Amino acid sequence: MITGYKGESKDVKIPSKLRGKNVTQIDGSAFEDSDITSIEIGDKITYIGMSAFRGCKSLKTVKLGKSILNIDEGCFNDCTSLEAITLPKSLEKLGGSIFAGCTALKNVDLEDGGNFVIKDGVLLSADMKTLYFALPYAKLGNYTCPSEVETINPLAFFNCPTLTGFTFSDKVKSIPQGMFVLCTGLKELYIPDSVTQIGSVIITKSGVKTVTIPSSVKVIDKNAFIQSDGTNDKDLVIRAKAGSKAETFAKENSIKIEYTK
Repeated sequence: MITGYKGESKDVKIPSKLRGKNVTQIDGSAFEDSDITSIEIGDKITYIGMSAFRGCKSLKTVKLGKSILNIDEGCFNDCTSLEAITLPKSLEKLGGSIFAGCTALKNVDLEDGGNFVIKDGVLLSADMKTLYFALPYAKLGNYTCPSEVETINPLAFFNCPTLTGFTFSDKVKSIPQGMFVLCTGLKELYIPDSVTQIGSVIITKSGVKTVTIPSSVKVIDKNAFIQSDGTNDKDLVIRAKAGSKAETFAKENSIKIEYTK
């Protein structure tokens, strides 16, 4: 396992073997905030840890090995010089928000025959049942979730200011943690009848001022609508039916409520 980097070279190659042993993993935060400009990852590497290259602001070129199975959450966060990357077909699992803050990123390619697809600037599983995340350069506008989507990953639309509207698939049952954080262009949120659970901090630092919640929702995280200072948005309005879980939640948290029929 590669646990850190103290070398002077800014062009780094991670070998398949080191001191006679196979190198199969890059540990979380291993290269975090380093000044490397390129990284080439050997073909024995199967796992890249959480925030492994986070904050590598000079990192412009990344070549991923052909055996990578899992890239963990926030791996390339804030790599502000990264312009393009190709994800190998070996990849099976992706963490949330791996390209957040990659302001120069213009293209993410997928090798043919892999487990993922990109549609309308959003990365999904090949069967379209799981929505992973929107790409930083996506021009989302009023986005409609593909009808096949059943699961949405945490932080799926983190810092997507171009998102102005969102329509859920009627197969989605849970709103994940941090789904619309920093979506400043999103003003309203309509949750469908298929949803039964709402996770934490779903609209923190977003533009959302109205959330319509159906009676199907039975679980709402206590921090679902808190802002960065830990308080609920004083201008937020929850639209819900009398007697619903949403009504109870709004009253318990001093959130304005507008009743629906």
